[in-house]
Amino acid sequence: MKFTIKRDIFLPAVQSVIGAIERRQTLPILNNILIQVLNNQIIITATDLEIELKNTIKLEGEFENFEFTLPARKIADICKNIEEGSFINFLVTEENTIITTNRSKFTLSNLPSADYPKIESLNFGNKLTIEGNKLKRIINNVSFAMAQQDVRYYLNGVLFELNNEKITAVTTDGHRLALSETNVSSAISDEKQIILPRKSVIELQRILDDSSNMININIDNNHIQFKVGDIVLTSKLIDGKFPDYKRVIPVNNEKFVKIGKGDLKQALVRSAIISNEKFKGAKFNFTKNLLTIETQNSERENSKEELVVDYTSDDLSIGFNISYILDVVNLTNNEHINLELKSPDTSCVIRLVEDENIQSIYVVMPMRI
Repeated sequence: MKFTIKRDIFLPAVQSVIGAIERRQTLPILNNILIQVLNNQIIITATDLEIELKNTIKLEGEFENFEFTLPARKIADICKNIEEGSFINFLVTEENTIITTNRSKFTLSNLPSADYPKIESLNFGNKLTIEGNKLKRIINNVSFAMAQQDVRYYLNGVLFELNNEKITAVTTDGHRLALSETNVSSAISDEKQIILPRKSVIELQRILDDSSNMININIDNNHIQFKVGDIVLTSKLIDGKFPDYKRVIPVNNEKFVKIGKGDLKQALVRSAIISNEKFKGAKFNFTKNLLTIETQNSERENSKEELVVDYTSDDLSIGFNISYILDVVNLTNNEHINLELKSPDTSCVIRLVEDENIQSIYVVMPMRI
């Protein structure tokens, strides 16, 4: 059984799915990709049992149907080091696969394709479509606030709240909250919440581009599937209850600050140099039309930054993690950042409006300095 394909077609397809492969696997078959030659197409699949990535590419010519597996990273490295424009020839036997191109020849061991785990056909009851660039933007707007390996496993991902009009993405690590939403075309009648795991979020960000091509999303009780062009990402959902994020967003902050984005960013970057390396804490002192940012560290070093701002309320001194504020500042192209504050013990709210389609809210908890 054999087939021939251009290196410049095969390599990107392998690279598009290889992110699903974990470097350390308990099952040897999970180090491999499944390659299916079917109806003059090649379907390349990678999985870690939690997420499955699949890409379909066309073959030129007539080939019989068969399937086999190859070590994912070895075949990717081989193809990367083959000259661009070359053709790769595959000859598959029961024991191994012989790969030839130009004057190079490789023999790789096979593992039985029958042992390769596959996500069976799913019964998707909820379906929606969204422009790829919109989906990518709302995910990018919140992904930085995902928890990492938190014992509260339901925080290690992105909450998607769906209805027939909009999709809302929410993340929190317990110290800050990020929310971004946009309109969507949906067949979902009732509001639905799902939690997409962190790894699936990262892979989805990688395969999405900035085009407005429509993305089809299918959801059942335990899985979600994204169809992005020829790539299909299927992921298990996190089985857990996400916190009631609406209760975390303060609704009565009556102190408002308007700050130039560029000046604030530079001041925060400089302040972070002196702040405590672990906690990155800084004291933000607001007086009439002036913001003073003060930091110090365990070596008794300190810094002080003064910024002219638009602020007319009572004096307020409040501590924040510099990195948390800076993460939000780096997201926006707006010329100004607007802060909503109340007291030293109340979270700060930052609202960003990119355009009429995407709106975001960020909540940063105060810290003791």
